Amino acid sequence: MFIKEDNTFNDMRKNSTMQWLEQLLEGEDVVDKHGAKLTLEYIEYLNHKNDELKEQIALRDDFLRRLKSKEGKK
Repeated sequence: MFIKEDNTFNDMRKNSTMQWLEQLLEGEDVVDKHGAKLTLEYIEYLNHKNDELKEQIALRDDFLRRLKSKEGKK
């Protein structure tokens, strides 16, 4: 019943952006190199924060599910 979301466009956009940043890192322009490096580090930071938030949401959902089941037993 559940249909998997199609992320083809977003995946292509992400891969294209990452490829572009990697090309900038290999280039000779110092400003572009440092900007690309900073951007990649920021993307890594955002992915890490996203993972942390997903864990917090999972813990909250588990807590609420347990709380609801306790109330149903009373």
